[in-house]
Amino acid sequence: MKYSKYIQYLLFAVSIVLLAVFYLTHTGSTTDKILDVNLFWAYALIGIGAVLALIFPLAKAFKTKKGIITILILIAGVVVVIGGCYLLAPGTPIELNQEVSAATFKFTDTALYVTYVFVAASIIALLWSAIRNSFKR
Repeated sequence: MKYSKYIQYLLFAVSIVLLAVFYLTHTGSTTDKILDVNLFWAYALIGIGAVLALIFPLAKAFKTKKGIITILILIAGVVVVIGGCYLLAPGTPIELNQEVSAATFKFTDTALYVTYVFVAASIIALLWSAIRNSFKR
């Protein structure tokens, strides 16, 4: 576990250096190379976080039969939520400077609805947890 702390410090140091270089050299142009580097770094950090957020729970879940069943139920629930959001998404076109397909509008509407559902679910879970814990004490 000692290595993970060093990796965390390294990622944090690289982020701080990139942030400092960005603010010290940024000209306000969207063609700045440092902007591209910072965006790539942000995408890399998001990707690393997403992969780790999936790997660790999956590794723990596959140790027991109950964990496997729980993971399958969660996957089925996510598929149902995404499918329902896809069916509800209107895919209404909006005025843009470039041509966009109807499938892209449908996809973005679905992504927004899924985000709304999961944000609402997390708020409800937070409130439910607080209420339940207050009654347990």
